[in-house]
Amino acid sequence: MGPCTMVSTQDPNAISHAGKSSLMKSFISFGISSLLILISLAAFLITVEWQEFIRASAAHQSTVKLKLLLLYAEKLSRERGPTNAILGNADADDSQLRQALKLARQETDNAYARLCASIGCNKTPNKLTSELGMLAQELEQERKTIDRLASLPLKERGNEQVSAQIERMVGFINTIRPLITTLSNDVIISSSDISLLITEARLAATLREYAGQLGSALTPSLSFKRERTLKEQLKLERLKGHIEELHMRLSAHFAVAALPIAIADAKAKMEEEYFVEATAYLDSIEASTNLQTLPSPDTFYKTYVPLMDSILTLRDALLAEAEASTIKAKQDALLALSVVSILMLVFLALTIKKLRIIHQQVVVPMMQASHALRAISAGHYQEISHSNNLPEEIDEVMEGINTLNRQIKVRIGLEQERDELVKTLTLQSSTDFLTGLKNRRGFYEAANIEYARAQRHASEICIMLIDIDHFKTVNDTYGHSAGDWALTFIGGILKDNSRIHDISARHGGEEFICMLGNSNLEEGCLFAEKIRTLIQAAMVDIGPDLRPIKLTVSIGITSSQFQHPPLD
Repeated sequence: MGPCTMVSTQDPNAISHAGKSSLMKSFISFGISSLLILISLAAFLITVEWQEFIRASAAHQSTVKLKLLLLYAEKLSRERGPTNAILGNADADDSQLRQALKLARQETDNAYARLCASIGCNKTPNKLTSELGMLAQELEQERKTIDRLASLPLKERGNEQVSAQIERMVGFINTIRPLITTLSNDVIISSSDISLLITEARLAATLREYAGQLGSALTPSLSFKRERTLKEQLKLERLKGHIEELHMRLSAHFAVAALPIAIADAKAKMEEEYFVEATAYLDSIEASTNLQTLPSPDTFYKTYVPLMDSILTLRDALLAEAEASTIKAKQDALLALSVVSILMLVFLALTIKKLRIIHQQVVVPMMQASHALRAISAGHYQEISHSNNLPEEIDEVMEGINTLNRQIKVRIGLEQERDELVKTLTLQSSTDFLTGLKNRRGFYEAANIEYARAQRHASEICIMLIDIDHFKTVNDTYGHSAGDWALTFIGGILKDNSRIHDISARHGGEEFICMLGNSNLEEGCLFAEKIRTLIQAAMVDIGPDLRPIKLTVSIGITSSQFQHPPLD
């Protein structure tokens, strides 16, 4: 034990139990409490930032979907321009109008495809996707009706049919409007910071739609060069009222705060192009008293629609600002999430490191001493009083443990060598030393397993026995060493030509045996003939000082189809 230790025979369990209660249990309790507090705080902070990131991501996705839905509504509204023009066209040659209508329809369909890709029309069936699907089907039917009307002369189309068709095209926007409201609410719920921008963008989109409807309302009278009916005039005045109301609401919104440069420029452009130029153009048409000087629907469409595009420029600027705000919010949330996560990981790492230091410098030495004392006591506990040089005693005990470990490793190494030796002896006991093939014992061990497997799977095998002709004459004439060379040659032929699942062995003396797995008798005979031919055609070396000789073999073969267990 050393000169500084004293041993008593008190209760051996007392020290171990007391040590664990007073030291390890306290350390474990302190460590777990510290880690739980830190992990709980980290989980709370990360959850808060993650929710913020999810909210920002949802706002961004909803903004993108709203933008695509407004774009689809715009393209659908824009399609009315060439539609109105071709319905009101009186010329026989309308190829340019038809090409313009074809392009407008393609743009509408492309906008629908992008919208569907964003909201998952084919993957996520819901109210939005189902209503859009029905709208697309109805639109396709209306297009066919429009094409049929456009193929008729203008007089046969009739004022009522043209007006009704224009109204049906306008009605599609009324179907989309509730969907726009739903997506707008989703954006506002996800991010109240951009609610004003979204509201303004919706006002601009609605303003563009009413402006388009105003143009569509003029189409019947322009098509047939006639005075507007009272109903049409009332509709024009109602649309003008809606446009003026939206204009005032937008102006009131923009007066709340300073506008970004892009939005301010877009607003100024809208005021100039639509509320000055387009309004003056509409007023001139309404004030015209000579019906024959009224523009054709095609001319009106080409003049009026580009002026309306300034409203779309404002809408797109508002949506771009809203999308940029959601992207920034998403990036800020991701940055905050990353910073909080990194800080929490750093704090957690520092806490674990500090606990590890305490464990290594305080707990481990005490526990090592306890374990070392139990090892020294050979399995029963003792109460030990020692001097202050405990680390030196622990080192001595650990060195004894290391010595024991080295001895165990040596023993394991010896056991491995023994196992390898057993494997080698087993292999040698089942291998013919001369040919390298299996011997009789090795063959039957392997063949019985393969034979049983073949029986389970109802597959056929062949057994082939090979005997060297006049082998005694070779031994008597050239000596037994020449016979060994001949046997080695035959073994090599079998090795080189056997398949991986075939089993070849020296059966004894000049006899060899082969099991051909998964082979019928015809295949076995072909293999046997191949072996016989190879041996007969070869000049066999029988020693360095002897001339090669010819050998022949006799082969017998049978199949499991004609035999029954056992293998013998």
